[in-house]
Amino acid sequence: MRSRILIIVFDALRPEFLTADLMPNLHGFARHGVLCTDHHSTFPTEPRVNQSSVTTGCYPRKHGIVANLFPMPGVDGILNTGDDAAFEAMIGDLREPLFGVPQMADILATHGRSYASISAGTPGGARLINLNAQSYGYMRYALRRPAASVPRGLSDRIAEVVGPIPDNTRPMVDWNRHAVEAWLEVIDPQEPDVSLVWLCEPDESFHWHEIGSPESRAAAHGVDAAFGEILHRKRDEIASGNLQIIALSDHGQISLSGGKIGLEGKARAAGFKLDSPSPDYLFYVHNAGGIWVRDSDPDLIVDMTDWLLAQSFTGPVFTRDGLPGTLRHADICADHPRAPDIYLTLAHDDGTNAYGLPGLSADNSPYPEGGGCHGGLSRYELNNVLVLGGSAFGQGQNAAPTGNVDILPTVLHLLGLPLAGQLDGRVLHETFVDGPRPPEPRIETLQHGQTHLRISRIGNTPYLDRGWAELSHS
Repeated sequence: MRSRILIIVFDALRPEFLTADLMPNLHGFARHGVLCTDHHSTFPTEPRVNQSSVTTGCYPRKHGIVANLFPMPGVDGILNTGDDAAFEAMIGDLREPLFGVPQMADILATHGRSYASISAGTPGGARLINLNAQSYGYMRYALRRPAASVPRGLSDRIAEVVGPIPDNTRPMVDWNRHAVEAWLEVIDPQEPDVSLVWLCEPDESFHWHEIGSPESRAAAHGVDAAFGEILHRKRDEIASGNLQIIALSDHGQISLSGGKIGLEGKARAAGFKLDSPSPDYLFYVHNAGGIWVRDSDPDLIVDMTDWLLAQSFTGPVFTRDGLPGTLRHADICADHPRAPDIYLTLAHDDGTNAYGLPGLSADNSPYPEGGGCHGGLSRYELNNVLVLGGSAFGQGQNAAPTGNVDILPTVLHLLGLPLAGQLDGRVLHETFVDGPRPPEPRIETLQHGQTHLRISRIGNTPYLDRGWAELSHS
């Protein structure tokens, strides 16, 4: 029997929101399927990085999307993968392929299979998850930039069938419901072998209304109701084995606390050159991020690293070669030529926010005090949600480490397609009906100076559990 696959993403959903009261449909789906209780995001815990890990089965060291924004040969300034108009204009000027490995769409096309995507998230993210849709004749629906949808006329057809795109006011319940209706009414009737539906809540409401706030709870409840429509209207196809569903979040979030630190201003005051023309340093840091150094000058890198390690707001720090006090890019699976010279995570702890949710981080972000953020190595950002359901999967909880890099290999296995040799992820055999016992991970903790990192490994696949700094600042 031909079985199709739906991958649905609840952006930034933290596991503790998966309750019977708040998200009854996803909770019930988990009770009848397999809930992976130790699921992992990819660092940096940013959406386009993790979209790329989901669609390539690889970490940034291979796929090359090293942050939401990064310098790239052929680009004047910064490639912002979230700004689709600029992104589209730049693609033709790139001196090297955007991805270092094939995406899901490329692999499926090679084997004569079909793929479709819907994104309620950033305009550039909608393109990124289905980059070559037009070349393959695949469907791509981008709510935030309908002009990026393909084939031509798709957005008009969806508007005719399910109505116009609603206003994107938070919490974005109607917006995400529209995305689900578009899949149900227009995309899925074309029977793509694999569909990827990317919802933008509760991420949006976490950012702007705080994790656990009434608005964020309404957002989580709303996307759950939309998911419930899928379960209701596709119940016969699920029961018959015609539809398998993989539901996940791309990362979690942590709450911002302590006021804005003004990192760039502090660096300027310390004598570092950040401004044009010819800056020595390019910063992209919220609660974590990267610092690119002019010509990767080793003296400039050492100067900045030494200064950062002396600051009270600094958490784990990573450099290419593991300078004193830092670990290496390779340790976080991000050793790619495009990676920043310095990966920086700000200090964080297990304190609680105004709604009793644990996880507080120093703040260099554009979000309000108390709002949510992500990008770093806290357990609250790295531990996300994965539930697998349908006739192919068993029932119960899987305590073995899993990650976003495991989605593509598991999809290929479900479709009976060969695994590409470059994959970092693994097939989640233990989640299948009559699958083997969950494998036992090997745990290791790395340390260099104040920077610590815990990693779980299964076979050749590493999973980042958390990073932290044991501060010795005076």
